[in-house]
Amino acid sequence: MHSYTSIAVGTDGSPTSLMAVRVAASLARVYGARLNVICAHYSASGSMLNATNSELSKIDIVSGSDAANILETAQEIAEEESAPDIHVTAREGQPAQVLLEAAQEFGVDLLVVGNKGMRSLAGRFFGNIPGNVAKKAPVDVMLVDTRSQGHA
Repeated sequence: MHSYTSIAVGTDGSPTSLMAVRVAASLARVYGARLNVICAHYSASGSMLNATNSELSKIDIVSGSDAANILETAQEIAEEESAPDIHVTAREGQPAQVLLEAAQEFGVDLLVVGNKGMRSLAGRFFGNIPGNVAKKAPVDVMLVDTRSQGHA
C-alpha cells in the first residue's frame, strides 16, 4: 500500500493557504507522516517589478517578521487536525523555489499547495506558484482547490 512519510505545505497566511495547511495536516494524521509547514518570506519593490504602487498594494508580500506569526497560526491548525509530528520553517526567497528546496532538504514525498495565484496579479509577477511547484517537484504534488474561500 502506498504511503507518505513526510509531507510539506506552503503558507503565506492567507485563508486559502491555511486551508492547504489543514488538508496537509489531516493527511499527515492519516499517514502518520511528518508535517513540514514552510513560509517563504520575501520583499519586492516597484522598481524591481516595474509596477505601480497601486498594483503592488494588491500583492501579498510576506515579510520576515510576518512569517513567525503565520507559522504560529499554521501550527495551531495542524495541531487541531492532530498531525503527529509538526515542524515549521521560515525561509527567505521566492515561494515556489523555497518549497522545492525545503522539500528536497527534508526528504518530503508529498508537497501540498493551494491553488491561489493561479489566476492572480501576484501570479503574473512572481510566477504561478502552484503551477511552478507541480512542474518542477520531483515528488507527488497535491493542489488543494481553495475556490470555496473566494480568493483563488
